[in-house]
Amino acid sequence: MKRITLKTLALAAVLATVPGLSAAAGKFVVGYTNLADTDVFTMSRKTAFAEAAKASPELSVLFADANGDVSRQLDQIDNFIAKKVNAIVIVPVDFQGIVPGIEKANKAGIPVIALGIKAAGGTYTFVGSQNVDAGRMQGEFMVRVLPKNAQIVYLQGQPGLSHSKERQEGFLAALSGRKDVKVLANLPANYDRAEGMKVTEDWIQRFPKFDALIAANDQMALGALQALKAANRKGVMISGIDGTKDALAAIQAGEMSQSIFQNARGQAEGAYKVVKMAMEGKPLPKEMLIPFESIVKENVTNYMK
Repeated sequence: MKRITLKTLALAAVLATVPGLSAAAGKFVVGYTNLADTDVFTMSRKTAFAEAAKASPELSVLFADANGDVSRQLDQIDNFIAKKVNAIVIVPVDFQGIVPGIEKANKAGIPVIALGIKAAGGTYTFVGSQNVDAGRMQGEFMVRVLPKNAQIVYLQGQPGLSHSKERQEGFLAALSGRKDVKVLANLPANYDRAEGMKVTEDWIQRFPKFDALIAANDQMALGALQALKAANRKGVMISGIDGTKDALAAIQAGEMSQSIFQNARGQAEGAYKVVKMAMEGKPLPKEMLIPFESIVKENVTNYMK
């Protein structure tokens, strides 16, 4: 009798160390690994997913933060698989590096949703926007508004990431219609506001004049804006991506010219819809696309809600 009691107590102790397990009893459990909780956009999307999930009392979500580390994200996926979750939502840190984690989930029979960022392999449902379209919209805007023989600079996202590459490619393809426009410099600032500011400070010293600065996200664009204001460099059009609150305020104030709205809530709700399909045993789509939208001064108030 004593041996059975000790064994039972030991099992209870193990179960107590598993976050969310007791709360998830009898529920459909989703593991959600975020690229980085420090990133403004990915955090707003995570928050929106948590809000959407509240509509289903039978749904339990276990959240994890990869903090920009693909090895940590792979460990988190392993942990979700070990807990036998019913579905996994991944905001991938790395296009190539995340593939082994997706493939492990595939082997375990767990459906995977790649949210906002695609992966190079494995079977998953992509919920998000086509990043090349965001860059294209920036390019189309600049083609219309840039003066003749304009000179511009471009702030890249993190090198090696698929969305950084796609946004830049989309922009340059659209800009190709303006042969008179010269790209003076093209450097990464890793989607970071402070880095965007630093690179722009260097460009201000290097180039006496440029007409526009295009950034692969709003954080870099806002950092660039800080640098330009500090140097009293005026007349530079600035374009970013994400449609963040600070970027919208800058557009309304006439300090930024454009942001491309990436619908965090729309993407989160799309991921929730796919989870609901999995809960109901329905076949999952290969992708669910949420379109980008161009925000300029004329329509910015439509997004400030």
